[in-house]
Amino acid sequence: MRDAKKINRNNRRRGKEYERRSAVLVDGTRNLDKSRPHTDVENDTHVFEIKSSQSKVPTRLNHAVDQVGLASEESNKDIGGVIWVYTKGTRARYFLIQEITNGMPELPIT
Repeated sequence: MRDAKKINRNNRRRGKEYERRSAVLVDGTRNLDKSRPHTDVENDTHVFEIKSSQSKVPTRLNHAVDQVGLASEESNKDIGGVIWVYTKGTRARYFLIQEITNGMPELPIT
C-alpha cells in the first residue's frame, strides 16, 4: 500500500510542476481557485487543460510534426500545427496540436 501512496504523491507533484511550466509558456497562471476545479492554467484570454505522459510521443504524431515542418519550408509559411481528427462514430472531432517552445504560438486561438 505504501508504494501506491508514493506513486500517487509523485504523480500529483509532477502534474503540478507541468502546470507551472505550462503557465509560463502561455503567459498565464495555475488555477488555485477551488470553485473552478476544471481550470488547470489560464491567461487573460484562454484556459488550458494540462495532460502529461511519460510515454514517448506517438510515432504518427512525430511523423505529422516532421511533415508540417517540411510543408512550412516548401511554402515559406509559419507552422500552424497538426490537426488530429478522431472519426469514431458519426461525429468527427478535430484537435489542433501545437508545440509550444517560447510562449504562445502566433496562430490565434478562437
